[in-house]
Amino acid sequence: MKKFPVVAILGTRQVGKTTLLHQILPSAPFFDLESETDYDRIKSDPEFFLSQYEETIVLDEAQLCPELFPSLRVAVDKRRKHNGQYLLSGSSSPVLLKNLSESLAGRIALFELSPLHLQECWASPSTFYNWLVEGKAKEVGDLKGTWTWDQLLQSCFYGGFPDPFLQRNDPRYFSLWMNNYFKTYIDGDIRKLFPGLNIEAYRRFIKMLGSSSDHIFKASNFSKSLDVSEPTIKSYLDIAEGTFLWRSIPSFQKNPRKRLVKMPKGHIRDTGMINYLLNITNCENLKEHSFFGTIWEIFVTEQIIRGLQAKLIDFRYFYYRTHNQAEIDLVLEGAFGIIPIKIKLGVRIDPRKLVTLEQFIKEYRCPFGLIISNTEKPQLLSPHIIHAPAGCL
Repeated sequence: MKKFPVVAILGTRQVGKTTLLHQILPSAPFFDLESETDYDRIKSDPEFFLSQYEETIVLDEAQLCPELFPSLRVAVDKRRKHNGQYLLSGSSSPVLLKNLSESLAGRIALFELSPLHLQECWASPSTFYNWLVEGKAKEVGDLKGTWTWDQLLQSCFYGGFPDPFLQRNDPRYFSLWMNNYFKTYIDGDIRKLFPGLNIEAYRRFIKMLGSSSDHIFKASNFSKSLDVSEPTIKSYLDIAEGTFLWRSIPSFQKNPRKRLVKMPKGHIRDTGMINYLLNITNCENLKEHSFFGTIWEIFVTEQIIRGLQAKLIDFRYFYYRTHNQAEIDLVLEGAFGIIPIKIKLGVRIDPRKLVTLEQFIKEYRCPFGLIISNTEKPQLLSPHIIHAPAGCL
């Protein structure tokens, strides 16, 4: 807010954007575009509306009024040297980002608010992210486990939406909340934003994504099951990704000589939503489910990505897989270098599994590689491979 005229907080529904807006500017004029009164007032004459305020104003769910954005640009440019003029929020990235990029380029900062991170769930800080970006590979002892297995399991099952996590002592609330959230997302947001969409086909598509998480995305598989064209499936995926439900992870392709899998993989971002879509109803069901290892990998991946994003660290993420099935679950690239990460649910590490990691570290001159599992204590497995407990995240 101190550096840009406009700031937009983006994120999926019910993640806490409105709460955060009120916390940042509790006394600022606040307008909710989901309110019919506020919407009509702004839509009828957005330029006149904006001209009435010299102080900072807050506009919640701004994507619902596309007419607002050209007027915002005009209003910002009248006071171009004044930062912190407008604070926006939006749940629907495809519509909002298009309007922001066309109208407010160079005038706006975007911040993505993710579901709750472990540090927020359990109100305890972690040294992992500073340790990672500062490259303190030899200081393995700093990676102490902060959270217990029970806490990690609860976060993995309930996911990061505040309401179901905070009500986790009520066994019926999780399924009830997720069911209503899913209905609101499909029948409210998607129907309103994409009026020509085949809602039933899209609903089935999202349910299929639950069991396709962490797999290579092949549009042809979905096309056959849903009896729609592959371009339609790709448009569905764009919607799921643009509304922050799905995270696409590109392939790491720095070496053109290697035969690598180049198609992206991805996952539903919130593990609570995955559990709901797979009819997993409690932590015990999760531990016994055949998909638990995959859900755990997604959970750890999301914690790492969210933790780095929350610290405003500039980085990119990938996965790595050769045609010989050598695989690295997550590859981070930033000013800290390239760091390959393997994620395991268990504790024991087969020495043969280290070969791919060692080769990758050598080929790309990585400062170190990580294996994250449910081990109790961090340790060096080799001069360049660190075995860290998931509890340190």
